[in-house]
Amino acid sequence: MKEVFSMWKHTRMIILTALSAAIFAAGLIAFKGGLVLIPGITEVRPANVIPVLFGLLFGPAGAWGAAIGNVIGDIFGGTLSPVSIFGFFGNFYLAFVAYKMWGAMFGLVPKSDLSPTTNSMRKLYAYIVITLTAAAACAVIIAWYADLSGVVPFAALSVIIFINNCIVELLLGPPLLVLLYPRVKKWGLIWTDIMNREEDVSKGFAKGIGALFMIIGSFGGLIVGLGISTGLYAQKMFSFGEGASGKMGVWLGVLPFLLLILLAGFMLSGREQFTEDEED
Repeated sequence: MKEVFSMWKHTRMIILTALSAAIFAAGLIAFKGGLVLIPGITEVRPANVIPVLFGLLFGPAGAWGAAIGNVIGDIFGGTLSPVSIFGFFGNFYLAFVAYKMWGAMFGLVPKSDLSPTTNSMRKLYAYIVITLTAAAACAVIIAWYADLSGVVPFAALSVIIFINNCIVELLLGPPLLVLLYPRVKKWGLIWTDIMNREEDVSKGFAKGIGALFMIIGSFGGLIVGLGISTGLYAQKMFSFGEGASGKMGVWLGVLPFLLLILLAGFMLSGREQFTEDEED
């Protein structure tokens, strides 16, 4: 995760963070009065395609931009609430997972071409895996806190966030990446064109296992949380005592998967995406 903090010493990365936040916030605000799914919490969000796109193109700048942009969208869209705190982290991970996992998909994308675009079937497949994982991670992070704080049940919010993310990311993401990548690359704004591989980006460790942990943590947390929240679980397996269902059950059941997501973030690197001509 070193690059998440070291990026702030690069002026262009700071500008990309501000640009990402502004575009994401504007997209969110534009649809705040549209189809509301949970009053005061969330609505249909076509702008959710932006975090994954900007995460792949702008790396950590896209992640910070998604997090900050979501808060700005809540403030000016009239949906600022305690859930916005974890909305910050959830949307951060929506972009963070995208660029972290892209380099780890070594079995799907040739090592000689790790450019973040979807101009081939192998890259499209990698994009789909990454998108679904990022959407699940975002849903688990936000819904876990919303359930724990008693605002919205985990089952309702996690499903809405996951589907809300997936639909726009899978439908709009691939063609937008094909259109945007060549232009952003030409302008020298891909994050690997700006940051220094050795000085700014963490090495990571056991990166293949890290990618697997990210997938397990994201989908495992979603499935277990749904099982506990809806009561569709084996009483003996998830019964932590009387009153295990609800807030305490979700907290205890999903927490290990959140920790696995966090661990995977440290294990994954991002250095794989640098090529010799991109290193400073």
